[in-house]
Amino acid sequence: MSAKETVILLHGIGHAAINMAYCEHALKAAGYNTVNLTYPSLRKDIPALTHWLNENLNRHGVWEKSNTVHFVTHSLGGLISGFYLQNFKGSIPENKMGRVVMLGTPHGGSEVADALKDFAPYRWIFGPAGQQLTTAARKADQIQPWFEVGIIAGTWGKLHPVGRFVMQGEHDGCVTIESTKVAGMKDHIIMPVSHSFIGWKPAAHKQIIHFLQNGTFKHGEEK
Repeated sequence: MSAKETVILLHGIGHAAINMAYCEHALKAAGYNTVNLTYPSLRKDIPALTHWLNENLNRHGVWEKSNTVHFVTHSLGGLISGFYLQNFKGSIPENKMGRVVMLGTPHGGSEVADALKDFAPYRWIFGPAGQQLTTAARKADQIQPWFEVGIIAGTWGKLHPVGRFVMQGEHDGCVTIESTKVAGMKDHIIMPVSHSFIGWKPAAHKQIIHFLQNGTFKHGEEK
């Protein structure tokens, strides 16, 4: 692996860079450079956050300083990275584009957002991006990957206070397995993890690194 392979880490809504710290530690141990960003997930909508990401990657000189750039993202961070790579494709050196791993990203939206979207505290806390995580909003605005993307979905959502009552089928507490899928994805794997802590699991770190290195997950070792 090149010493100049960089991984951009993006957390989920309401989180911060520290929530991706375990992923970052595993990636550094595997030899990757990392840029772990805290972005204003509660104050801006998804299009504005993609512009924020573009400005900050340019400020860090990520594309100029790296031979290859990968992304490892959680939940909303996957949508931000996906739309950034789609909308700013013209300014991205394709020969430097690596792979993307998304953890529990709601490409098809979340029934939890559906249930809470009109609840005043939810609207106040989660801001404009929270309104864009509904199933209707996401199904109307899907990313179209031109890059290799692998998706990890969780199934341990039984203790989630809202998700357990409003979601059908297997889910991680916030996002169903089906909702994590997107047309054009390179690989998809299901693991017994909950939404908020999917990036904390060592088994997930192994799968992330395997996908970045090989373009596939290591199926049969999901636990």
